[in-house]
Amino acid sequence: MMLDKMMISCENATLFVSQKEEHKLSISNRMKLLLHLAVCKFCRLFEQQNNFLTRQFKHISTTLSLSEIEKEELQNKINSELKK
Repeated sequence: MMLDKMMISCENATLFVSQKEEHKLSISNRMKLLLHLAVCKFCRLFEQQNNFLTRQFKHISTTLSLSEIEKEELQNKINSELKK
């Protein structure tokens, strides 16, 4: 009976994985997620992929930026497209 209350669907598991990146999960939800990940290889794969993408986006956002000239060129392109 107790185990039934702890089991969550893959849909909830992927939601918890995504939420985990943004903020801390409650202890209850963390335990439910860990239990689900222990038995579901597809959600473990989703978690690995999600972690990889999160690291890549953080790396890109901290290491790459446009120069002032590139920003100006991009803004000019946007403005010219908007005028069409």
